[in-house]
Amino acid sequence: MTEHIVHFHCQIDQGTTEHFRDCCLEAIEQGASSLLLNLSTTGGSTNFGFTLYTFLKSLPVPLLAINAGNIESMGIIMFLAAQHRITAPHSRFLIHPMNWYFSQSSVDHQRLREYLSSLDNDLARYVKIFELETHAAATKLDIFKCLSAEEKVIAAHESLAYSLAHEMKQPVFADDVKHWKVRGSQHG
Repeated sequence: MTEHIVHFHCQIDQGTTEHFRDCCLEAIEQGASSLLLNLSTTGGSTNFGFTLYTFLKSLPVPLLAINAGNIESMGIIMFLAAQHRITAPHSRFLIHPMNWYFSQSSVDHQRLREYLSSLDNDLARYVKIFELETHAAATKLDIFKCLSAEEKVIAAHESLAYSLAHEMKQPVFADDVKHWKVRGSQHG
């Protein structure tokens, strides 16, 4: 048994990122020669989304990612880290303008400039990764426009032309693979 499947059907936040990382590393320690990432996420934290991308790119085994339902927002960056990407026939992708959540009730000019600089930097990083990972696309997507002005919903069959996915098929898992499950909002 050399293939391991990591199921991630939750938000991208600190807890799910840490648990996903631990599952991937444990699978490799147990002899996984490849990882199949079974993903469906509405996205989440930009910080942890970029961290997941870099983490996945650093792994010493081939990665295959499946869009099992919805890959949205920062989930697309996570999905793009895989060398081979599959989309299920009834799945979709969603790219939308980036946003920032404020936790303070009062913010000064310096803090607002910092937030704006961070948001601009996140947008630039997203664009760069998207363009790098979809450079072979038959149809180029104006990713900057999608992230700054107008959302884009991309159906499974459309994702092939944009090189988000390399193929569309209904995945069927083999009997002899090891399954790892990441859950959101875990306690204890």
